[in-house]
Amino acid sequence: MKHAVILAHPRPRSFTRLLAETYAAAVRDRGQQADLVDLYAIGFDPRLQAEEIASGGPATPATDVQAERARLKDADVFCLVYPIWFGGPPAILKGYVERVFTAGFGYRSIKSGGTDPLLKGRKLLSLTASGSENTWLVESGGWEAVRKSFDHRIAGATGLEVLDHVNFGGVDADMDPARVQEAVDGVRALVEELF
Repeated sequence: MKHAVILAHPRPRSFTRLLAETYAAAVRDRGQQADLVDLYAIGFDPRLQAEEIASGGPATPATDVQAERARLKDADVFCLVYPIWFGGPPAILKGYVERVFTAGFGYRSIKSGGTDPLLKGRKLLSLTASGSENTWLVESGGWEAVRKSFDHRIAGATGLEVLDHVNFGGVDADMDPARVQEAVDGVRALVEELF
């Protein structure tokens, strides 16, 4: 299996990056491929351009979008790794999904409305981190909102099967090293369970 691990965090050393690197290493330890895509490191532009929007004819994906689609074309699992900021993913990840996973890659548009999913049989997994504890995210409605507006919306349009969305809450700069290790162990256990 090939895993595309899509990381969206601006700091080269962050808890979120640790999650992504742990996931990629755990996948490789199981004899599978993992391609870690650091959106900030590659300087991905999240802004959808006018020529990328179909209006009466086919859209023209920009060169960077074509490169990402080529990189992802044979991925079996898409693992999105990001912090939950202001109740959702960072803008760079939202833009990545809007530009890369849309018509021509994630689905075909149907003239009468709706989509014909192109990623059926593939999987979606999300690993996130938040400053808020998980209990607060659930009680405030933020957890359900991010799952519906991001995970399930992507899956619904593209045909991806949502495997799981695991959030590590209470993340801050002076986090107890034992909690960090617990998260690392949790990611490794998740990979072992799923793959």
